[in-house]
Amino acid sequence: MAGPRVTPQQLDPLGGVTAQAYAWVLGLGALGMALVVSAIQWPATAPGWLIAAIVPLAGAVAVALWASAPQRAPFTWRSAVLMHVLALCAVWLEAASRWGIDAAPSWGWGPLALALLIIVTGSFRPAIEVAIESLAATIAVFGIAYAAGAASGAEPIAAATIAAMPVLCVGAGATAYSAVLVRRLLAWREDTSRSRRAEALRLREQAREELRTHRLGLVEREIEPFLRSLLAAGSSDAAAAAEARRLAGELRALLTDQREQAWLSELVGELTDPDRLAARMDETQRAAVEALCAALGRRAPRAVLRRQGARGVLVITWERGPGRLGPELLAMARHVFPGTRIALTARRIELGFAAGDGAELRR
Repeated sequence: MAGPRVTPQQLDPLGGVTAQAYAWVLGLGALGMALVVSAIQWPATAPGWLIAAIVPLAGAVAVALWASAPQRAPFTWRSAVLMHVLALCAVWLEAASRWGIDAAPSWGWGPLALALLIIVTGSFRPAIEVAIESLAATIAVFGIAYAAGAASGAEPIAAATIAAMPVLCVGAGATAYSAVLVRRLLAWREDTSRSRRAEALRLREQAREELRTHRLGLVEREIEPFLRSLLAAGSSDAAAAAEARRLAGELRALLTDQREQAWLSELVGELTDPDRLAARMDETQRAAVEALCAALGRRAPRAVLRRQGARGVLVITWERGPGRLGPELLAMARHVFPGTRIALTARRIELGFAAGDGAELRR
C-alpha cells in the first residue's frame, strides 16, 4: 500500500474515527469564529456580503463533517476539493464586504476559517494532495486579499501577506502531519509483518496437526474396529453397508479438509456458500468479518456468499436485538472491502472481495 496516494485513514481506520472529533471541533470553531468576527465588524463592512459569505463557509464545514464520518469512509479527493472551493468562495465574499470601504478593517475571518478546515485534511488525505491544495489556496487567498486591500486603501502587499500566511503555514503543517503519520504507520506494519507471518504459519501447522490427529482418531476409534468386525463375521448385511457409507462420508469430509470453510460457519447462525468462497478471503478480510459478526453475535447474523465474475460478494444480515455496529467497525469494513454497501436501517451489509474466476474456484 506504499506510495504517494496512501492516506492516514487507509492505514489506520480507527484513527480516522478519532480524527472526526477534530473535524467537528475545527469545523464548528471556524463557523463560530466567522459569526463572532462578523458581529464585531458589522458596522464597518457591507452586511449583505458578510451574510452571503457565511453560507458557503457553512457548506464547507458540512462537507468536512459529512466526508469525515466513518460511515462514509474514506474521505475522498472530491470532498476535499469541494470543501476548498466553498471555503474560498467564503473568503472572496467576506473580502467583498470590505471592498472599497475606507473604514473597513484590513483583515477578516475568511483565511483563518480556511486554515482551520485545511487542518482536517491532514488526517484524511495524502501529503502530496494536501500540499497542492494548500498551495493553490494560499495563492488564491493572496490574490483576493491583495485586491481587497488595494480597493480599501490599505497596503495591498502587507494585507495579502497577513491573510495568506496562516493558510500557507497550516497547509505545510497538515502536509507534514500526513506524511509523517503515513511513514510511521508503514514502518510499524513492516516491523510487525514478520511476526504476523510467523504466527500465521504456526497456527496453520497447529490446525494441520489437529486435523491429522482427528483423522487418526476416527480410524482408530471407529473404522478399524468396524473393519475387524466385518473380517471376523466373514459377510456384511444392509446395516453394515449403511455404517460403512457413514464412516466413508466422515472420512471423506476430513480428507477434503474443510477447515478453510468452517471459520465463517462458526460465526453466523446460518451460512450459504455453495461455491466455497469463504476460503478465498485473506487473513485481514477474515478478521474484519469476524469483528462484524462478533458485534452482531446476539442478533443472529446470517451470511450468504455468491460469485459475480471474478469477485465474491458476502451479504450479512441480522435480526433486531441488542448489539450494534459502531463507527469504527464500519470504517474498518469500508477500508478492508472497498465499495462496501451498508444499509443499517435494513440490517444489511454487502462486502465484495477478489475470488478468482469460476474455473479456479471449481478446482
